[in-house]
Formats: sequence, structure tokens, C-alpha cells
Amino acid sequence: MAGAGLASCSQPIPSYTVMGNIPDSTFNGKTVYIFDRDKGQNIDSAVIENGAFTFTGQIDTAVLCLTQVGRKYYTTFMLENGTIQLNMETPNSASGTPLNETFSSYIQEEKRISELFQNKMKEIREQEQDKSKVQELTKTYYDNEYKPAYMAMLKDFIDKNQDNYIGAFALQNLSNFMNPEEMESIIAQSSAFIQSRNIIRKLSQRITNLKKTAVGQPFTDFTVETEDGKKVSLSDYVGKGNYVLVDFWASWCGPCRAETPILAEVYNQYKDKGFQVLGVATWDQPKDTKKAIEDLKITWPQILNAQNTPSELYGFNGIPHIILFGPDGTIVARDLRGDALKAKVKEMMQ
Repeated sequence: MAGAGLASCSQPIPSYTVMGNIPDSTFNGKTVYIFDRDKGQNIDSAVIENGAFTFTGQIDTAVLCLTQVGRKYYTTFMLENGTIQLNMETPNSASGTPLNETFSSYIQEEKRISELFQNKMKEIREQEQDKSKVQELTKTYYDNEYKPAYMAMLKDFIDKNQDNYIGAFALQNLSNFMNPEEMESIIAQSSAFIQSRNIIRKLSQRITNLKKTAVGQPFTDFTVETEDGKKVSLSDYVGKGNYVLVDFWASWCGPCRAETPILAEVYNQYKDKGFQVLGVATWDQPKDTKKAIEDLKITWPQILNAQNTPSELYGFNGIPHIILFGPDGTIVARDLRGDALKAKVKEMMQ
């Protein structure tokens, strides 16, 4: 019995060792961190010495993390107890532990499906010169081939990883292809473990906000403090008796900038007929937004420095996100782009 007691006391406590190399001596002496993507905070640090770093510690529940050095070297990996090797020159390529092998297979499968899509796009562009036909064929392939294959892959990883964070990660990605009711259903069918992860709790809150700001619902107001200390609200423009097209955008967003000529077209066409366009800069710095406004020759009003507030309240996770509000502030249409945007505005203004 004494021997058994000694043996149990000598069992090592589970711990992790995470090792990586940086092929750039200028980073020697710099501190590198493990960023917990679920909690949104750094949870460990190490100093780079002779082009290498090592993290050691313990973790109760494995979680998806990020380690980054400068802009060039970064990788996402599953932090779990065991010895983990990071390849900082190839994102998402950690190895050495079971969940990292599973995560690697997830990344490879995602890459395979994406490559099929890119190859098909190349084939369509080589065979078809008409842009509208290219768009039609691309949408058909996306809807009938790419999207179903990608969703099936995600559902498979969710089903097989109900007891670990990879299942939650796959579920979060699957939500990008589903409406709020479908998202609610799949979350309800998931394990208590998955439902308790922060990213899924946030997803549930996003679903609630999407339903509150769906077409037919009244607008949700927010207020932003400007650089000079003044406050400006969405309600300063929306709900004042005119149709208002609100463009949530950022200076660094290529698709946002590409949408500007379309916004300018509808603004100039209907501005004298009780129609307004409003830009709301999200996830951007005011100085960068101002430069973009000047470069793009934007003439309609802007709310700067809104940051995360609009995306949280309206439940969108990508920009541009363009919403048309009715004269009384009711949401008429969401996620408008291109020709669909012009058609909807024309329909309302006739």
C-alpha cells in the first residue's frame, strides 16, 4: 500500500510544451505570446532566443490559440497538454498532439474544397468572356457544389468533435451559411461542452441580435463619440421620414471601396427625392477613414469610429454590410450589394 501511495504521488502533472522557430534574427529578445481565441486574451509568453522560443505550462481544457511574431510569422493551433511543434512559416500547421492532428486534417479538408472552387472559377473565366454569365455560373457552382460540400465537411467535424473545441470552431464557421433559426437548432443539438464555449455564447447573442434587427423590425439605435467629444447617433439620420441606406464599411476593406461607385450612383439619383445615404465606419481608425473618404470622393454623411458597436447590435460579421431603412426607421432590406442594391432602392423610390 505504501508503495502504491508513493507511485501515485510521483505521477507527473499533465503539462504542455510548445516550441517554435523564427528564421529571422531581428526578433531575438522579443516576447511572443499565446493568444486564447476563445477568451480573447494572451495566456502565456516567452522570449525568443537564438531564433527559437518555448512555452511551458498546464491547461485544463484544450482551446484554439494563436501565436504571432511580426506580420509574417503566425500559426493557429490547439493548445493542449503534450509537446507541440509550431511551424511559424506555415499557418495552421502545428503537430505533436491528437487535437492538433485533427485540426490539421480540418485545415487540409478546407483547403481541398477551396482549391476545387478556385479551379472551377479559373475554368469558368477561361471558357466564358461575358461577365454576367461568369457571375451566373459562379453563383450556380457556389450554391450547388461548393457550399453543400463545405457545410457537409463542417457538420462532419462538429459531429465527431462534440467533446472538444474543434467542434465549437467548426460550428462557428458553419453559422456563416445558415439563417438564425437554423443556427439556433444546431446549437441546441450540440453538446453542453460546445454550448458553454465563449464563441458559441457570442454566436447565440449574435442570433438574438439578428432576429431583433431582421427585415420588418424597427432600427436599433447607437451613439458614437467623435474625436472632438461630440456625440452622433444613428437616430440623427434614421427614422426622420426618409429612406436611408446605411453602409457599414472600413477604409481597408476592398469590397467596401468597390461598392462606393454604386452608392454614389443611387445617392446622386435619389438624393433630391427624400433619399439619404449614410456611411458608418466600423473596425477602422478615424484618420484612415477620413483619407478614404477623400480618396474615394465620398459626399454623403459619415459616422466615424463606430468600431464594434454596429456589428454587435446588428449581428453582422463581415463588411460591407448595407441596410436600407424605411421612413419610420423600419428595416426594409439587409446585406444589399451591387445590382440588388440598385434594384431595391429603385423599387422603394418609385
